[in-house]
Amino acid sequence: MRKYEIYLPLKYNDGKEIEPEKIKRIKEELIGMFGAITVSSRSSPYQGTWKYGGVEYIDDIIKIEIVTSGDRVTKKFLKDFKERLKASLRQVDILITTHGIQVI
Repeated sequence: MRKYEIYLPLKYNDGKEIEPEKIKRIKEELIGMFGAITVSSRSSPYQGTWKYGGVEYIDDIIKIEIVTSGDRVTKKFLKDFKERLKASLRQVDILITTHGIQVI
C-alpha cells in the first residue's frame, strides 16, 4: 500500500483565495477515484515557504491524503491530476509525495 499526500494551496500566487467550490470539486474527484480521502483542516492550514524567480512565496496549504495501491493507474492518474491542478490553481508546481506504508 502507498500513501499519497497532495499539498493543496488555499490561495493563488497573487494572494487571492481559491474558491471553496473549486477545492470541493477537487476533493469530490479524488473521492470518486479512490473511494476515500483524509483532509487537514482549513482553519489550521500548513504553511509552506518557497522561492521562485527570486520571489519568496508563502502558501497556506491543506494536505489531502490518499491510501491506495501504488499501481501504474494510480501513478498516471496523479501525474495527470497534478498538471490539471497546476493549470486550474495557477501554480508553478503542486507538491505530491508518496510513501510506502503497512496498514494494520
